Amino acid sequence: MRKERIKRLKWKEILTNYSFVTPAVIFIILFMMYPVWYTIEMSFKDVTLKNFLDTARQGFAGLANYRHIFGDKYFWNSLNNTWIFVLFSLIFQFSAGFAFALFFNKRFPGNKWMRAILLIAWMNPAIITGAVFKWLMAGDVGIFNHILIALGLIREPVNFLASTSTSLGSVIFGNIWVGIPFNMILLLSGLQGIDEDLYESAVIDGASSLARFRYITVPMLIPTIRVLLLLGFIYTFKVFDIIYAMTSGGPANSSQILPYYSYELAFKTFKFSQGAAASCISFLIVAVLAVFYIYFSKKEEAA
Repeated sequence: MRKERIKRLKWKEILTNYSFVTPAVIFIILFMMYPVWYTIEMSFKDVTLKNFLDTARQGFAGLANYRHIFGDKYFWNSLNNTWIFVLFSLIFQFSAGFAFALFFNKRFPGNKWMRAILLIAWMNPAIITGAVFKWLMAGDVGIFNHILIALGLIREPVNFLASTSTSLGSVIFGNIWVGIPFNMILLLSGLQGIDEDLYESAVIDGASSLARFRYITVPMLIPTIRVLLLLGFIYTFKVFDIIYAMTSGGPANSSQILPYYSYELAFKTFKFSQGAAASCISFLIVAVLAVFYIYFSKKEEAA
């Protein structure tokens, strides 16, 4: 009798545990795993606006969609723009974020509220930030042009978002603004985790500020920096809303990056299968980086 009661209690505990996990599992399957699987499946079919709801007419296309993507000059243009976008965004986000982290690691009046103000850029939806920068960089009424003219750097207004030579740089600038607080917070948490005794010992030994930064700060932050850059790459590679709000990939596809290229194929030209193939290529690139991120995260936990 006692064994049966213990057995019932164990089964009750197991069912209770599963009841807590089940909603999360259902959510992951419905909103994460199924969309990914459906996109991969669609990339090997011929899905257009005509047969979107009629699965019987969606023939198997094999690798035709991928061959079309790799033969499309706009794909290579968007991929090239993506690497430029990611590289410059990461460099300047990280550099500025590191500088702010070092600054806010010092104790001074107003430290907390100044840090909170900087976080607003990261807390705001990116679509709103993009809309703000679109207004700031407008040709005739943009504040940037007024400032540059007042400083004597330019003689007449420049339409940053309507020129093929400046549009990509403009969206990079907007994305840098969004990413700086994220880099600052992670690097600041890493700085605050460094034992102060290391710096005190270095000062006693006569080490200069530069030497302390080079031989203590940077080596101790290497794990944080590694994970931050990997995570920053993943976030930046899949940026869509900033591009959509500021330039919509234009002019002449000069600011088009891979996620926006996929969006245009699927939802503007209604070539759903080709858009899915482009999305799968993006997913594969991000997935490889995600594996590295998980690897380094586990390595840090083990350390």
